Amino acid sequence: MTTARIRLAAGMLAVLAAFMTTYRVSNAAFSASTSTPGNSFAAGDVALADNDSGAALFNTANMAPGDTATGCIEVTYSGSLDAEVRLYGAVTGGTGLEGYLDLEIERGSGSCAAFGGAIVVWQNSTDGDLGVFLAGHTDFGTGVDAWAPVGGGSADMVPYRFTVTLQDDNAAQGESAVLGFTWEAQNS
Repeated sequence: MTTARIRLAAGMLAVLAAFMTTYRVSNAAFSASTSTPGNSFAAGDVALADNDSGAALFNTANMAPGDTATGCIEVTYSGSLDAEVRLYGAVTGGTGLEGYLDLEIERGSGSCAAFGGAIVVWQNSTDGDLGVFLAGHTDFGTGVDAWAPVGGGSADMVPYRFTVTLQDDNAAQGESAVLGFTWEAQNS
C-alpha cells in the first residue's frame, strides 16, 4: 500500500505542477488600458427678461381721435445658446378698440432713454392696425422681428418702442382693449 500511496501522491503532485505551470503562463501577458473618466453633460439655456418688472407698457384712458401713446421696453437676452427672439401678442379683454388703434413697433439700439438706430418691426399699412397685428402674430411661428442674439457672451439688450394712435373713427367711441405683448426666445 505504500507504493500505491506514493504513486497516488506522485500523480497528485504531477497534476498540481501542471496546473501551476498553466496558471503562471496564462497570467504572464503584456497589458495596457486607457479610460475617459468624469464624463459630464449640461444643457444650455435661453434666458429672456425685460425691464418693466411685469408692469403694463401702456395704461391710457380717455383717448380722443388722433391721440398717441408711446411706450418703450428693454428686452435682454442672457442665455448660453444662440437664439432667435420673436414678438407676438394677444387680446385678453376689452370690447374691440384694438381695431381702431394704429400701431408702429421699432427695434432700436442703445436704451429706451437713448433710443437710436431704429428698425421698423411693424408699421401700419392698409389695415395695419393693432387688431391686425394681434390676429396675425399669435405665437413664435408667426411672430415678427427675428432678432438673433448670440449666447454665452455678455447680455444682449434691445429697446423696443411702441407708438399707438387712436384712429378718427366714431365707431371707436367708448370701446376698450386689453392686450399683451410677448417676446419669446428659442435656440437656433
